[in-house]
Amino acid sequence: MPSQDKIDARFLAPLRRFAAVTALSWAMMALYMFINRRQVGVTFITVEMPPWVPFRPEFFLPYTSLLLLTWLLPVTLQNRDRFHACLRAYLFSWLLVFPWWILAPTLLHRPPLPDGLWAPAFAWLWKVDQPYNVAPCAHAVGPIIAVWFVAREYPAWRWPLIALLLVTLPSIALVWQHRPIDILLGAAAAAIGIAMAETLAKKARTRATSLSGNDPRPENAATSSAIDA
Repeated sequence: MPSQDKIDARFLAPLRRFAAVTALSWAMMALYMFINRRQVGVTFITVEMPPWVPFRPEFFLPYTSLLLLTWLLPVTLQNRDRFHACLRAYLFSWLLVFPWWILAPTLLHRPPLPDGLWAPAFAWLWKVDQPYNVAPCAHAVGPIIAVWFVAREYPAWRWPLIALLLVTLPSIALVWQHRPIDILLGAAAAAIGIAMAETLAKKARTRATSLSGNDPRPENAATSSAIDA
């Protein structure tokens, strides 16, 4: 009969990680929508999509899949410290992005609604998400951070995940939600958040080692999470 620890590691721990990621990512989404829907009487900085970027409605699915990467990919992390660092990187990066939507509000005019198969999807998207909060692009932040930490825990996944990012990140511009420069700014915010979270994790490991007098745990060792406990 499986022990309680094995049951917890196999079933309850992933559920707790899922709950933690859901709470943080959906709180971020709620804040995004609050700012996006409260842009009344604001003087916008109107930005334009570069003429070399086409509008390609068929990239709607890759665009929305990036939200799933942000939401679900960190659930695979079993290393306690790495999972916590991933959540901190999310928080730090989003806190770098959010203020700019208020301090320098941007507006990107959208193309005409496409005909055919993709018309309902874009009618819904543009109704829910108004053409504000353009720079920096928060949509790129979560997937980049999630891929960084998961690729460190599962090296065999590294190149497939990087390839997935390279295929899906351009969709943000191809559906005209953000410009390429906005995506790069979001990527920069993600890099800063990762660096901050990794630095805190390293300091915590060093402090724990000095207090215990033992060698630090291997970075890739899978341990129970405080969230999973």
